[in-house]
Amino acid sequence: MPKRWPIGQCRVCLGWGEKPQFADCGACSSWRALHPEQAACRRCGHGSHVNTDGLCRLCLLTIRLEDPEWVAHLVGGRPAQLMLILPGDRLPRSQPLDRPVRGHAPDRTRPRSLLDQLRIATAEPVDDPHVCPPTIRSQLLLFRPRRQLTDAHARRLRHRDLPDYENLKDTATALAAERELSKAWWRGTCLMLRLVLAIREADGEETIREETLDDLPRFRNAVADVLRHAGLTNAGLLAPRRRPRPVVLHKPQRSCQYCDCWGFRTTCPGCSPWKHQRHLHPVGDCARCGRPDVPLLDEICRACCLHIDQHGPDARAESWTQLWLGGDLAPRLTMRSGTLGYVAPHHRARARAAARRPPPSPISPHLLDPGQGLLFDARRDWSCLAKGTLNQLPSLTPNAQALLADFRRHAAERGLDEQVNRIAARSLRILLAWLGADAPIHEADILALPADRPGTSARHILAFLQQHDLLTPDPDRQLDIHQRAIEQRLTELPPGIAGELCAWVGVLRGEGRREHRAMLFETIRKYLGYLTPVLILWAGRISSLREISRDDVHAVLEQRPGQPGLDLATALRSLFQALKQERLIFRDPTRGITMTSVVRLPVPIPTDRLRGLIDRANGTMAKLVVALVAIHGLGRNETPGLLLADLDLQDGTLLVRRRLARHTVYLDELTHTLAIAWLRERRHRWPRTINPHLLLSQQTAVMDTAVSIMVINEIFRPLGISPSKLRQDRILDEAKHTADPVHLIRVFGISASTAMKYVYTAHPERRSTLPR
Repeated sequence: MPKRWPIGQCRVCLGWGEKPQFADCGACSSWRALHPEQAACRRCGHGSHVNTDGLCRLCLLTIRLEDPEWVAHLVGGRPAQLMLILPGDRLPRSQPLDRPVRGHAPDRTRPRSLLDQLRIATAEPVDDPHVCPPTIRSQLLLFRPRRQLTDAHARRLRHRDLPDYENLKDTATALAAERELSKAWWRGTCLMLRLVLAIREADGEETIREETLDDLPRFRNAVADVLRHAGLTNAGLLAPRRRPRPVVLHKPQRSCQYCDCWGFRTTCPGCSPWKHQRHLHPVGDCARCGRPDVPLLDEICRACCLHIDQHGPDARAESWTQLWLGGDLAPRLTMRSGTLGYVAPHHRARARAAARRPPPSPISPHLLDPGQGLLFDARRDWSCLAKGTLNQLPSLTPNAQALLADFRRHAAERGLDEQVNRIAARSLRILLAWLGADAPIHEADILALPADRPGTSARHILAFLQQHDLLTPDPDRQLDIHQRAIEQRLTELPPGIAGELCAWVGVLRGEGRREHRAMLFETIRKYLGYLTPVLILWAGRISSLREISRDDVHAVLEQRPGQPGLDLATALRSLFQALKQERLIFRDPTRGITMTSVVRLPVPIPTDRLRGLIDRANGTMAKLVVALVAIHGLGRNETPGLLLADLDLQDGTLLVRRRLARHTVYLDELTHTLAIAWLRERRHRWPRTINPHLLLSQQTAVMDTAVSIMVINEIFRPLGISPSKLRQDRILDEAKHTADPVHLIRVFGISASTAMKYVYTAHPERRSTLPR
């Protein structure tokens, strides 16, 4: 049977139930080790191991467990009760009175003892000045760093005097009572409130932003709720933080087991072939460095071979080998090949790609020579270039390669779209491969390229080659687009009538017998469009316009009543008056013929169609264009021609250049703001453009031309209103507020007759005769 020991008493705490061969219980053993000083307790007088206050463990346990009021009777106090040491229920270890018993939660409901209150009253206040130090008032915050705060930071400033903390504490208490929340929620929220108020003082702000709440370690939404009730924040519901991704540690790197180069797990790629080529590299001990069991070449390991290869034959007599890095960091060895060299992985991929790449094609035999004269003018045919044969082009000369690289930089600096840049570079690559970069290229050859090969573009390379003096302009393209249309239409008429029409065009351009102001080709083209159906009808029975009589003119005008007849009468009168002036006909058949004119008055646009018009425009440039037309009454044809130098933001003016006059537009606040926004976007998208115009597009950014009328039409098409109707509505609205035509002339820069038309439309009572 097991031997039973008699029960005895502990000599330290006098607890009954311990074995007599042990002088003290298990708990008192630790107490004696911590407090080796032995003296009489100043409370009970028992000789034992006492702490720094002169109290034994029995008195401390009695004060903690039974009667905290015994603290007041430290001298001559009441006797302590005898304690039993029961198996499986040991006495708690003696700990400082301001800490809970180990393994048990502190009892907050019991009142603090006098000793606890004394120690708390005499303790120094906790306020760490290194945690969120207050900033200087009225000092601007340059940047706000992200803070990594914890609960420990909040405890280190629990005695700091923070404004509004008491009010927020009461608010948190009321919310906890109203929502029946636990005390843990209330204590944690108050701790975070103290921390967020310290952050507010550190930032020097009156209110608390949402970014400040993101710095809190926990209770972010609870703190935000309390602050919203107090009116100190506008933050809403905060999203939960994402858990950080686990950090994947890299596998440790070691030296190669054969050559000792650093950066591999076991064997570097250079030594790996040596390991498997047993017939070429037998395994043995190196005769130079003494490495055992390594692949050898002439009784020398690969490390020694590389060292001798790097430092010369004299290094063979040495016994040491220099350590180097492997992989992509291998010095010089990555660029070598052969038995000893090591090729990095990306170099191996390049080598395989170079091996599969076909040999370069020869240089084109058709390169342009700047010293060779032009025998006859002929255009090139690019139909031999099929799609997908770009890699079969001739090789580029050094000058052509430099020019192609310069074009790619030029396109990137001007913000060209990636696809547009690629197509334009492909077109230039074709031209330079066949024609070279030593002589100028004819413009017609460049324009013929996109027509025969899909996926090419010539618009962007024309301006680039012109800047580098490598473009021969096409004389036919130098003509005005309306002039070319006029010439094309004249070739479709009989020679006799076409010759008389050429004389008429010369008179309108100011080249006749009498000098006068030249007319625009656009107006002449419109006149010719009115005349073409009539001239084709007459060409079947006459050979010259001298055969046209007054009855013929009356017949064609009677067939076209209304506005078409008025337009045709104006064109016929211009034609025959010019021919009479040049003495090509004997009489003017249109003399004395009059037609009733129809005056079309401007019509106002309904208000519901104009409401929110600028806001519905798509893009910054579109908003500016709509504002210039709807507010300042600019025309559709003059808006694209506005120059950047004519915009004066300081004075708030915009100069509009017209044929014979200059009109100054005084910008309002809205248009001024839209102009600043467009200039900012223009600078961001095309920082190095040389186009002098105010309005730009993706195509004109690399040229010096203005945007086309089609761009302006595309801006107004989604709005469901034309720019001319919008301009008329703006002038008519201004005329309704004032009956002064001089005011309209100054504000919109219109002529006197146009101003009177708008005044009579807005105020018909001012006319001498009412309009029909």
